[in-house]
Amino acid sequence: MRGKNMANVERNIAIPLYIQIAEDIKSKIKREELKANSRIPTELELSEIYQVSRITIRKALELLVDEEILIRKQKIGTFVSDKKMSRTINSFMGFTQSCAVNGDKASSEFLSAELVKARPSDIRNLNLEEDDKVIRIRRVRLCNDVSVILEETRYPKKFAYLLAEDLTGSLHEILNAHGVTLHHGQKTISVCYATQEEARHLGVSENDAMILSKDIAYDIEGNPVYHSKEIINADRFEMKIMTSVGEM
Repeated sequence: MRGKNMANVERNIAIPLYIQIAEDIKSKIKREELKANSRIPTELELSEIYQVSRITIRKALELLVDEEILIRKQKIGTFVSDKKMSRTINSFMGFTQSCAVNGDKASSEFLSAELVKARPSDIRNLNLEEDDKVIRIRRVRLCNDVSVILEETRYPKKFAYLLAEDLTGSLHEILNAHGVTLHHGQKTISVCYATQEEARHLGVSENDAMILSKDIAYDIEGNPVYHSKEIINADRFEMKIMTSVGEM
C-alpha cells in the first residue's frame, strides 16, 4: 500500500471520500494486501497515498476502528485486527465445539497433567474432602494454530483415567466416551493482568489486560465434574451473551 496508484477513490461521486477510503482499506485487508496484525501506514503516509487531508484519513480510520477492523496501539501505531474467536455463552459449549461452530480448527499445546493435593477452591467447587487429591491439567488452547487461552482444569481423582488419554483434543469428548454427560455450568468472568508465564504462552506483554474466566461444570445429576480457570487473550477472543426481555 505504498503507491498512489493504489488509492482507489473517486472525487466525482456522492459517496464521501472517507467512506471510500475506509472501503478501499477493507478490500485490501480482504485480499490480504494488508495482513492481520500488520501495522498500516501512518496518517501522513495515507494522506499522500490518497491525496486527501489528514482529517479525512482520520475519519476513515476512526470508522474502521469503530468496526473493530483496525486497532490502535498507543505510541506504536494502527494495526489490522486479527480475527477474534467468538463464543456464545448462553449455552454449555467447550472450546473445540465453539471453534467448530465458527468454522475454525481447535488444537491444544499440552503442558502438564498430574495428581495434586486439593486446594480450598477444589474442595469447595468439587465437593471434596479435606485430604482429597485432584487431577490438574494445563494446556494452551489454539484456534487456527494461534494461541488464545491458557487453561487449567481440575477434576476429582475419580477421573484419573484422563491421565492415560491424549489430552490435546476435546476433554468433553473423552468424558462423554467414559459415560459422563455434561449438562450445565456456571461461569464467572472478570479481568486480570498477564503474568510473565501467561504472556509467554499467549504472545502478549506482561501486565497486559486479559479476560479471566472461571467455570464449574456439572453432570446431568448435578454433580460437579470439573472447575477451570482460563486466561484469555482479549485481542483474539470475544464472548457473546444472548439475552431475552422479561417482565418489568
